[in-house]
Amino acid sequence: MTLSAPHVPRPRADQPGERGSAPAGTRLRAIDTLLADRGQMFRALFLSSPVPKALVDLDGHLLVVNDALCALAGRGMDDMVGRHVDLLAHPDDAPLPDAPAPGEDAALDPWLRQDGERRLRRADGTELWVQQSHDVVHRSTGEPQFAVLSLVDVTDRRRAEEDLVRRAFTDPLTGLPNRRALTDRLAHALALSRRRGLQVGLVHLDLDRFQAVNDTLGTEAGDQLLSQVADRLRWSTRVEDTAVRLGADEFLILAEDVEDLDGLRALADRLLAVLDDPFHLGGREIVLSASVGLTLGSDVAPDDLLKQAHSAMTRAKRDGSQGRIEVHDGGLTEDEVDLLQLETDLRRALEEDELRLFYQPIVSLSDETLLGYEALIRWQHPTRGLLPPGAFLDAAENNRLTSKLGAWVLRRACTDAAGWPAGLRVHVNVSARHLAEEGFTRLVADALDESGLPPERLELEITESTALFAAEATLQAVQEVTERGVTLALDDFGTGYSAITALHRLPIHTVKIDRSFVAGVVREPSSAALVQGLLQLGQGMGLQVIAEGIEDLDQAEWLRRHGCAMAQGYAFGRPAPLPSRADTTSAEVIVGKAAEEAAAVLEAVTGELEAVVAEDLPVAGGDGIDLIALEDDDDLPFPPRPFLKVVDDTDEPDRSGDEPRA
Repeated sequence: MTLSAPHVPRPRADQPGERGSAPAGTRLRAIDTLLADRGQMFRALFLSSPVPKALVDLDGHLLVVNDALCALAGRGMDDMVGRHVDLLAHPDDAPLPDAPAPGEDAALDPWLRQDGERRLRRADGTELWVQQSHDVVHRSTGEPQFAVLSLVDVTDRRRAEEDLVRRAFTDPLTGLPNRRALTDRLAHALALSRRRGLQVGLVHLDLDRFQAVNDTLGTEAGDQLLSQVADRLRWSTRVEDTAVRLGADEFLILAEDVEDLDGLRALADRLLAVLDDPFHLGGREIVLSASVGLTLGSDVAPDDLLKQAHSAMTRAKRDGSQGRIEVHDGGLTEDEVDLLQLETDLRRALEEDELRLFYQPIVSLSDETLLGYEALIRWQHPTRGLLPPGAFLDAAENNRLTSKLGAWVLRRACTDAAGWPAGLRVHVNVSARHLAEEGFTRLVADALDESGLPPERLELEITESTALFAAEATLQAVQEVTERGVTLALDDFGTGYSAITALHRLPIHTVKIDRSFVAGVVREPSSAALVQGLLQLGQGMGLQVIAEGIEDLDQAEWLRRHGCAMAQGYAFGRPAPLPSRADTTSAEVIVGKAAEEAAAVLEAVTGELEAVVAEDLPVAGGDGIDLIALEDDDDLPFPPRPFLKVVDDTDEPDRSGDEPRA
């Protein structure tokens, strides 16, 4: 490259300088000075440039480097000059091809032809990314002489882009690959397995009882537990395997190069053994297990293989078992298809007004006076009929509809109870998850305000485990609700971890002794002693005590004699729908119309009877045989009238053997 003064444009003597710029004569003198002193220009444009630069011969050897390049490479000038430019290359990158690509200069070293982003390594071994470009300097004859190499550091931008990609394919809580990453890895693994003649195995894990931990200890503790589970799964898998978090409490292990099902089952057994060791959360020891579904394949679509693993896992959890392993052995079973359909139907149940509330009475044991009702949800399915909660609550949990169902029950129960006599209370069950959710206090307040039900007539029932492990958010919600006047009942009293601890953590008003204890009070001394102790504990703490599940009068009498004041069970009434305020109003209108119609009919019949008596006509005898022949209506002296039979009160049949009337 040659540059001489005649090639530099000079302003005309009469051309005025631009506003704010140096006079033309000054600029001309500066150009003449630079051209006269090439060394000064080289230092200004190359050596002192903030952009890392190097002069490189056509074979790729460094001739001159500036300070910026030395700082970028972490090397001194003496350590770089004279060495090949591949000194900066990253050792993990593939060797560059010697043959130039179409349009590239064959005279240049392959390293110089690679413009664009590339990875380098500093002297200390750290990695960096640069944007490489080059310019070839030619002699006056047009022959290439050397190249000016420029390397702009783009490491920060590159890392930001990689971070965005990593976030898109990584679970932020556990650091494991997420479902999106699994899709790509599974497709690659299946393609590789077909070439190798091996199979890909999937181990689908669903943690048992995790939701109880999350609801009672709080989401922060639940997140810590999930992170610990992820660490154990990561450490317990082979290098070629991939541990993935699918979401919530579900994980999956993608196992490559699996020979047979025995190998995959051995992996599942090892993972369950790793989860057997207690987890430590805030000074508590938590024991977990997992239900596992296994599947194996190679010539199958990725989505189908994932469905197979999920299907097997669902079977492992179906009957409430824990720590079970199930293997996929075909398509979805009828029960699995049925459950999927039920989950789909439940999404529409709220919108289609298919949910119902049944109420079971709570009575005083001393005189069986009605004190209130417990609200129990039912689902009037359009094709399956009336479903109890046990038939669809799992589907609600799978669809994350538990809180929506709880909100519906609370609002409907308050609305119904507002139409009852003033002394009756309504009991509503509340899950730990719902109680800990933000906005629960507002929900209770709105339900009471909208229905007009006084707060003291509403009692919320929670389980003993909820009270024992309640997180701070739960305790705060309970305090706000009870300050309003709503009372709190402890359900299934005595079945949890520590009844006394649970009673001290929350402002409990009522305890309900579980039906499993009440069932044996008459025949089993151990059950009798336990229930008597629970009664004394509740009474000693000034609590209301309700015995649940009373099915016969012997149980009721035993409980009454031992000081139990209130009871609930089939002996006093099964759960049944009760009329709401709207239903009651409609029923009153219907009954009123029916009464008017009945009065009109009675008046007409009375008139007919008086006519018969006045005409002194014979009526049917005691045996119901008409005393006048009716074969020829035309010959009758009077128009036909209803058949009447005179019945003596003493002839009423004995109904002592009939079933009880409603």
